[in-house]
Amino acid sequence: MITKVAAIAWREFSSTVLTKAFLIGAFLIPMLAALAIPLIVKFTNEAKAPELTGRVAIVDRSGAVLPGVERRLSKEGIATIIAETSSMVQQQLAAQLGEEAEKWREQLDNPMVAAAIAQGFGPTPVLTVEGQPDDADIDALRERLKPMAGESTDALVGLAVIAPDAVQRAPDAEAFGGYELFIRAKTDDRHIDLIRRGLRDAVLEARYAVAGVDAREVEALTSVAAPRTKEITDKGDAREATTAFNMMLPFVFMILLIMSVMVGGQYLLTTTIEEKSSRVVEVLLSAVSPMQLMTGKILGQMGVGVVMLAVYAGVGVATLVAFAKADLISPEKLIYLGVYFVLAYFIFASFMAAIGSAVNELREAQSLQTPVMLTVMLPYFFWLPITRDPNSTLSFVLSMVPPMSPFAMVVRIASTEPPPFWQIALSMAITAAFALGCIWFAAKVFRVGLLMFGKPPNFKTLVRWVRMA
Repeated sequence: MITKVAAIAWREFSSTVLTKAFLIGAFLIPMLAALAIPLIVKFTNEAKAPELTGRVAIVDRSGAVLPGVERRLSKEGIATIIAETSSMVQQQLAAQLGEEAEKWREQLDNPMVAAAIAQGFGPTPVLTVEGQPDDADIDALRERLKPMAGESTDALVGLAVIAPDAVQRAPDAEAFGGYELFIRAKTDDRHIDLIRRGLRDAVLEARYAVAGVDAREVEALTSVAAPRTKEITDKGDAREATTAFNMMLPFVFMILLIMSVMVGGQYLLTTTIEEKSSRVVEVLLSAVSPMQLMTGKILGQMGVGVVMLAVYAGVGVATLVAFAKADLISPEKLIYLGVYFVLAYFIFASFMAAIGSAVNELREAQSLQTPVMLTVMLPYFFWLPITRDPNSTLSFVLSMVPPMSPFAMVVRIASTEPPPFWQIALSMAITAAFALGCIWFAAKVFRVGLLMFGKPPNFKTLVRWVRMA
């Protein structure tokens, strides 16, 4: 019996894994992604904004902002904004490097770096500020923003309406007013940022002037030098905080589990339907029992899921090692991931084997497959609440109720507050009992459904088959 099951399992595994489609999906795609991501980042950073020449109408109802806007949106003013932005980016790069910044200080302070950052804005926009009276017709000005074919480069590209209380607060008001900006459709986002920055600086400049405050002194008072947050590891070493990794690790664990379980389960469904519709299954049943056939097919496709899980988990671990964050994922967590993969796979594969044996075509499986897919995907929609509070009532319940329990529990295990061991053990016991029940149910359906042809069954029919078997 074991020899027959092993032969079926190897046939199922090899016929899936040794195909070009699987090899491309499992190995080539991750490699291409690893090569493509740096290129995408490089090309994105090097992409230049298009040229922009036109007029910006300003309705200054405060009566104090228009001169500042004219200076800020002049060619020299925009060049200053770009230079300030480049300097800000250099400072952010230095902050991201943390303690390594001093080693790269010469490169960071190199004017060529600032020039390269500024180059991303493309040619400096040529804007002419067009002052409008307080009672200007806003609707008419907005009409001028509509793109028209064949219009001149002196067309209106932006309209800003400055609130009357943008510079001086209205009586009894707690906050200042602002401005409303209208932009021509399809204007580059970098140009929009430049215009908004010019408007903001002009409004602030007018406020400082009215208040009799030195802008540089305000900037010095409101700026706080704060190095990047450090966290202390188990060995007592200080390193940069891993907030993003802590947030994404549970999500990655869940996605790995869902992907590996669904890949093996879907292949199992497909091959079962193909063998049944082509009558190959009748030949197989002449040599093995239905239970042996189902067991071999489930074990063979489980090997497919193991390969997928190993490949992508290996990529994830390698990424953590590259970022010097390998301690975030302990061997214990990987072991739990493997255990819950086996439990989740047997549940999902049992359903897929039952459905595949009950229908004659792949399209007939959709109605029976949908409820199964929904229960598997449900924890996906709750991963953020579970990650935020892994010991909440919701997290506990989801991790104890199969078939959702494997996916919810791996999220809890990978979170910053893993559940106590007794909850993990209880969840495994409940899930294992449910998996055995699913295998028993699937075996009954599989035995009857393989030789059944005709109208696709519903759930009620499947239950009747179980009683018959």
